[in-house]
Amino acid sequence: MSARPIGDQVLVRRAAREVAIHVAGLVAVAMLLLVVLVTIVVVRGQAGAADDLLRNTLRTADDVGDPPSGIWLVMDTAKGLEKSPGLPDELDGALAGLRGTAGAAAQLTNVREDDEAEYRIATVRRDGRPIQAVLDLTAAHEQRARLLQAMGFATLVGLVFAALLGVLLGRRAVRPLAQALALQRAFVADAGHELRTPLTLLSTRAQVLDRALQRSELSEEVLRDSRGVVLDTQRLGEVVEDLLVAADPRSEESREPVDLNRLAGSVADSARAHATAAGVTLLHGATDEDCTVLGSPSALRRAVLALVDNAIDHTPDGGEVRVAVRRAGRDAVLLVSDTGPGIRPEDAERVLRRFDSGGHRSGRAHYGLGLALTHDVANRHGGQLRLVRSDAGAAFELVLPAVPRNG
Repeated sequence: MSARPIGDQVLVRRAAREVAIHVAGLVAVAMLLLVVLVTIVVVRGQAGAADDLLRNTLRTADDVGDPPSGIWLVMDTAKGLEKSPGLPDELDGALAGLRGTAGAAAQLTNVREDDEAEYRIATVRRDGRPIQAVLDLTAAHEQRARLLQAMGFATLVGLVFAALLGVLLGRRAVRPLAQALALQRAFVADAGHELRTPLTLLSTRAQVLDRALQRSELSEEVLRDSRGVVLDTQRLGEVVEDLLVAADPRSEESREPVDLNRLAGSVADSARAHATAAGVTLLHGATDEDCTVLGSPSALRRAVLALVDNAIDHTPDGGEVRVAVRRAGRDAVLLVSDTGPGIRPEDAERVLRRFDSGGHRSGRAHYGLGLALTHDVANRHGGQLRLVRSDAGAAFELVLPAVPRNG
């Protein structure tokens, strides 16, 4: 499920191109089927008309002197074998062989004398004597060739028309998508702008309060929580800045080296108070291996925090949530596991959809956004979020491409 990060304009163009290709392909297939169908009908019609003409000629022929246009007659009469003028001499052998097998029912046979000449021969025995009608198929072949040329030209014109129609329909089809993305950007920009000012004030007041508390003689736990409030408000400000950057179509998400071990430890420290309040033990295990990834620190932090927060909310009182980081080949893997009820394999896709796994847990309203957010962040960073088999509870792995080791 990995994917490269793409912008809205690229997404819209890609969608328009895919719609155009599909529409053009469907129209082209329909036209080709029509051409094939028409060709089959015409060929069968020509063959049927030729056979009817030959049979009718055999029934009505009195002599070889006045056959229908394009047909020669061969009749075995009391005077001997008579042939219509112009009958090619090279057919004598084939005609003689067919006369020997003539019966009461007309026998129709194609005879090709060279690469171009082909004849349709009808043979029947009438009044005890064989009669043969020979039709030159050259005119029918020429007519068929002209038809195929015309159908080929019509097919080319149809393909061009299908391509133009596909482009037109593709642009019209993605226009609502482009408008929806523009509205989404506007909403994110407005929301981010409205949040920036109160968050700035909150951050300032938190810093002032923290400086005052640091000079007091309060307990180490209170001072640590005060410093945590300052850091959390700063991170909220980073989230808002990310929203504003994401809403600007001219900007690109910045990427920098991020130590996944350090990030996981920071998230665990921030979420420990929430875990303690829920009666859950939050454990963090790091690895000595280099687990540096290239990405947006704030986006990756939100993704990891969403995983940890989701695990805490699904773990009953007295349970455990573990956060572990390891290196797996070219990837860095962050595992978040819990001792909750777990997730059935058939629900794995559903829990990654927004607003599809909400409800109330641990006294808080949930909207099914955390795992979907983490899934999106993983995809934007060229990684994936996957549900792994666990003996108890649920376990999610955030897999991201690691920065190659030196040497």
